[in-house]
Amino acid sequence: MNQYDPAHQVSGDTPIYALLVRERGDVPAEAKRVAAQLLAETGRAVDFRSVRVI
Repeated sequence: MNQYDPAHQVSGDTPIYALLVRERGDVPAEAKRVAAQLLAETGRAVDFRSVRVI
């Protein structure tokens, strides 16, 4: 289990979040980036603009 280290204390409104970002990376930002990339790739792979409805 991780212990709080006062030497890594971060000032601001969300010190716990800032500490987690420093330790683990900005997971929500990375998830958002990957989701946008996947959405773009999916849009190119499944392009129904050329399909005609009869």
